[in-house]
Amino acid sequence: MPLHFRPYLSGLLVALALLAGCSTAGSPAKAHQPEAVMPRPGGYIPEQNRTLPAQRETWSVGEEQVDVTLLLPEGNAESPLLLYLPGLGETADAGAAWRRAWAQAGYAVVAVQPGAFGPAVWQSPQARAGDFHGVAKDAFSPPRFAARLAVVRGVLDELQRRKSKGGYPHIDLTRYAVAGFDLGAQTGMALAGQQIEGIATPSLPATLKAIIALSPYADFSGMSAAPLFSSVRLPVLSITSLEDTDQYGLVTSAAVRRAPFQYMPPGNKYLLVLSGANHALLSGSEALIPGETAGTPTPHNNQQSQDGRSDKRSGGMGGSGGRRSRSGEPGTGRPVQPFAINTSATWSEQGRNIAGVTTAYLDAVVKNDPVAWEWLAKDARRWLGDSAQLSAK
Repeated sequence: MPLHFRPYLSGLLVALALLAGCSTAGSPAKAHQPEAVMPRPGGYIPEQNRTLPAQRETWSVGEEQVDVTLLLPEGNAESPLLLYLPGLGETADAGAAWRRAWAQAGYAVVAVQPGAFGPAVWQSPQARAGDFHGVAKDAFSPPRFAARLAVVRGVLDELQRRKSKGGYPHIDLTRYAVAGFDLGAQTGMALAGQQIEGIATPSLPATLKAIIALSPYADFSGMSAAPLFSSVRLPVLSITSLEDTDQYGLVTSAAVRRAPFQYMPPGNKYLLVLSGANHALLSGSEALIPGETAGTPTPHNNQQSQDGRSDKRSGGMGGSGGRRSRSGEPGTGRPVQPFAINTSATWSEQGRNIAGVTTAYLDAVVKNDPVAWEWLAKDARRWLGDSAQLSAK
């Protein structure tokens, strides 16, 4: 297909790809049937690849047991590495909608979640007592933050070690990006150069090309905002919404999540602000598509893995680690996710926005694709319309 046709055929193809993935295996089709959303002309279309079955593994990284899920494109070509860092309480199966879109676009997506930050956090005495704010505050604190940075460094070392022995021959470690949601976005921003008081960012391979921060976290309690982000030199795409507060009570104003972009220096920095999408939608969790009672978590022991496998370990922002109840009640084991995803049409539209903009951004920055650069500069805003706003500097 000629390159100049590529961006303008994607509305239908991207929409169909996302809508096809909007029901989890084993769920009644009616419960998760998306409402029809008319495709918009002028969307971005990346490479189209089939993906290999997801590989679920557990790696020992230092003293940490790390949950790892690999989702790779088919074929023999080397694919740039995309390291995905899930949110608090999620497994490495989280973010399935985004990971699948990126793998289909030709990226080797490796999701990693240290066991200490996965579903186990909702089984702690503090969580069972209903103190979810305290659980989250501890997870986002500098000492725990340093542990997550060390895991990222360790995972990259482990990938390099395995590749040197003949493993993962089709993962290209000479160019890679990091994407993260929620807690993972905080880690990603530090890798981009954000200053964290008392924390030194580990030395990483210079081949890190870009960061995607889904629902970026900002805490201005220790120092003013400008010094926190003035040292961010890598390209960064921040994605948030006008409703992007969390259920922990750490971020009670969605405007705070737009601050990192405001204070980062210019140079391939982008901000995508969605309309009508809450914190849950940004997780890319297909288990959260409307169809069940709004605000009611799916029982932990019946949840399907987001890659289509039955998995009792599946956690995430919308699942349940215990009995159903309102957020904050002792004994629940995790908070209930409030729903601003009012309809499955909202999911389809905003999911398409996120998949389209992130793949164009990755193709531009990681692959240096001129078509992607042109689409971001000339066509993205028109394609998004009133559903989202894309800013760049």
